[in-house]
Amino acid sequence: MHATRRQLLGGGAAALVAAAAPRLAWGRTQADVAIIGSGLAGLSAARVLEGAGFRVVIVEAEERVGGRLHTIDDLPGAPEAGGIQVGQGYTILRRIAGELGIGLLDGDGRGAGVRQIPGNLYHINGRSVPSADWAQSAANHLQGPQRETEPAALTIALARILPRLDTPEAWLDAPGSMDVSLRQALQGAGASNEALRLIETNLNGNSLAGMSLVHLARTMAIYAAGPGGTLTIAGGSQRLPEAMAANLSATPRLGENVRAISEEADGVAIYTEREVIRARQCICTIPFAALRNIPMEFSASPQLGRMVAELPYTRASFAYIAARTPFWKSDGLPETLWTDDPLIGRVFVLGDDPAMLKLWTTGAGADMLDRMPRAEAARIIVERIEQIRPSAQGQLEIARLFSWQASPYARGIYHHIGTGMVQDLAAATREQRARLHFAGEHMAQGSSGMEGALESGERTARLVARRL
Repeated sequence: MHATRRQLLGGGAAALVAAAAPRLAWGRTQADVAIIGSGLAGLSAARVLEGAGFRVVIVEAEERVGGRLHTIDDLPGAPEAGGIQVGQGYTILRRIAGELGIGLLDGDGRGAGVRQIPGNLYHINGRSVPSADWAQSAANHLQGPQRETEPAALTIALARILPRLDTPEAWLDAPGSMDVSLRQALQGAGASNEALRLIETNLNGNSLAGMSLVHLARTMAIYAAGPGGTLTIAGGSQRLPEAMAANLSATPRLGENVRAISEEADGVAIYTEREVIRARQCICTIPFAALRNIPMEFSASPQLGRMVAELPYTRASFAYIAARTPFWKSDGLPETLWTDDPLIGRVFVLGDDPAMLKLWTTGAGADMLDRMPRAEAARIIVERIEQIRPSAQGQLEIARLFSWQASPYARGIYHHIGTGMVQDLAAATREQRARLHFAGEHMAQGSSGMEGALESGERTARLVARRL
């Protein structure tokens, strides 16, 4: 892999660094390792490095730890905005939770995007229909055997006849023939235009054309490797990173935004709004979608450089909705609302006491919600849900709107493998760098989500320890 000197984005890192140096004195904090970001990847890396006796400094732009684990404690029921489900294959998370005394609870993953029992209330093509009536409904424009499959289950049903991966790690060496768009692969598997439209309506991504088939195959392989129910973190997902941070000697420095990063001959300089921090090694856990807005000067392979600049992140926006009563318990309809309305997307029940709902929309729907004035968006959401589900009339009030892509420190909820990106992303995760390293769920090899962040953080920390 040929490494070249690259200046990525922000108008040229060298110019910014040169301009910043006279204004900022070198910070007194000199560390073996500087870690940028206090999400699960950064905190797990810090645990490994401190355990090996190295001095660590952690900088975090937010005023809280946790990254994309975010429990909204000031809303009724403390709903989640980020990671929720702890799968059966989450061995690292379970180990750390056990070490720190953090409980894991049996749960159905409410609000996490899972298919609820007894199914879904669909609102498709202008008609509302419970899942039990879907196959014969006039709202069902699917063709042939696909008419028997609920919209929420179409992707999994079609995935069974698409090329598969034997293990979660097999994506790293997936053949080029699999690195085609999910749209192309689904069309080849016989998906009709209506099936494609419904799948894309609530895709955990931005578009079928922009997501690689390998991403779906990796997801299915991860599920197959860890079948069974899921758990949730007692007290809210954010309790885990809070406990991890409290267990460290290095207290994360919150509210310290990184302005530029420069890899040098004998270390890495991190320019923050307060000072310049210099460390022998650096682990950067900022999602690439946000990192590409930070000027950097570092030696990068073409593959890593492309991923920093182009790796896609799913745009996701939520509405947290308070209800006067749990009306869904008395109208005889399924709890979960699944629609082809891009503004509504899916609506999950978070709990009965307090009665709370969560609207989740992705891709184009998230863009639409973000562009609307808050008051207008709240009004339209309530009106449309009331039209779809009459028992909601007079029941709803929008408690909060939330957007991950609007956050300058995230710019999306999680990454997905873009069409034609498999080889470059695999190379980026395998790249063993000299001083400036990258970690996070986007750099995981065998896991995804919360477990992927932990896996990447620990693996990168072990590499850094060998460099010191």
